[in-house]
Amino acid sequence: MKFKKWRDVINEGTPLKLLYFYTDWCEYCEKQKEILDKIPDWDSFSYAEINADERPDLAIRYSPQIYPSISIITENNVVGGLYGYNDSQQIEETMLIALDLYNGGGKLFSEKNLKNVSKRTYNVTDAIDLIKRNCLAFFDIYYGGFEREPKYYLPNVLRFLLRDKKDPYSLEVVKYTVDAVIYNLWNEGFYAYAKKYDWSEPSKEKLLDINAEMVITLLETYERTKDDYYLGYAIETGKWILKNRDREFYPIAVGENKGGYYMPVNSEIGEMFYLLYKYSNISKFLEESTRLAKILPEKLSHNLESDSPLFLIDMAYLLRFLSSMGKGIELIPKIKDLFYGGDAFFDVPLSLAREEKIGRFKLLTDNSVLAQALLKLGVVNEATKIANFFLKSFYNYTYFSQAEYGMLLAMLNENV
Repeated sequence: MKFKKWRDVINEGTPLKLLYFYTDWCEYCEKQKEILDKIPDWDSFSYAEINADERPDLAIRYSPQIYPSISIITENNVVGGLYGYNDSQQIEETMLIALDLYNGGGKLFSEKNLKNVSKRTYNVTDAIDLIKRNCLAFFDIYYGGFEREPKYYLPNVLRFLLRDKKDPYSLEVVKYTVDAVIYNLWNEGFYAYAKKYDWSEPSKEKLLDINAEMVITLLETYERTKDDYYLGYAIETGKWILKNRDREFYPIAVGENKGGYYMPVNSEIGEMFYLLYKYSNISKFLEESTRLAKILPEKLSHNLESDSPLFLIDMAYLLRFLSSMGKGIELIPKIKDLFYGGDAFFDVPLSLAREEKIGRFKLLTDNSVLAQALLKLGVVNEATKIANFFLKSFYNYTYFSQAEYGMLLAMLNENV
């Protein structure tokens, strides 16, 4: 396969586009690329190779966000795909099915008439309760963590569960999971997930944004339990993250393939260092968070080492970091100018959507993180508008995206 850039592929006349999504750090991506390179080009197809970390906008539209992955799209639809490592036979079979569907094969299912189906709008309390049930439904009561294989620990879900200070069961879920993750996945920093349900086979990669989120989770677990065990691991993980700075910024991963240097990753790390200082009073954490708070607003680029598009997710995490220090309110006009959609915020600027021929979407996670920052800065009306907008649709998103929204709703309840 001869791969081109996204912008070149969308302007070609071929009816089917095969999109190969990868990251620099993923375990099987290089091996998958070797297989793809050996498959000859097919008529009716053109091929794009996309780094999902560089282009989160394309990844969320066209991939399952598990890498490596392959998506086959037409002008209007995603018609097929694969994720994880696949051999050439599986790939070509999928291409053949997609081509057959495009040419009129398969069965046509008529769309159900949903006009008369009423959509439920939840109040804040009921929404929080539903999100909690949805998160706990994926909890493994035998081994801790969420789902089976792979097994995840999902710091933002744990942090959401910690918000309910009246629920002892949620606290036990958090402690059981955190204890299992420390025992099985900690080696200076945390591995990204476990391949086995019993945590017995850690992934090969350590991602710095997940580690930063986990440090914050440990701090909040310490706050609830007053157990120095959790604070100690938070401090040691923070020290390890600090050692992995590469010149000015932090890469997304630690290991042979570090990947790029991205705004959300560095913003989460900055927020983590500031909170870590507040709990530990270790001055080097404050110095590093202060340094990042100064240089990140001067960059305003998704990739901090190149001229790249700016996404809402970049500004949301940056603003949440700065808001934890009582800063960042001067960025709000720029965020509105680029992304404002009247109630919630679009994920990409209008200019980029036109250039790349992609739609604009109001996404739950990006908006929830942004609204959390707005609340911290006292911009309550805008945060409330975002929260109200998603009350009628949050349940359509994954449970870990719902958890970020649940934290926003809990903050609003506390703010009343």
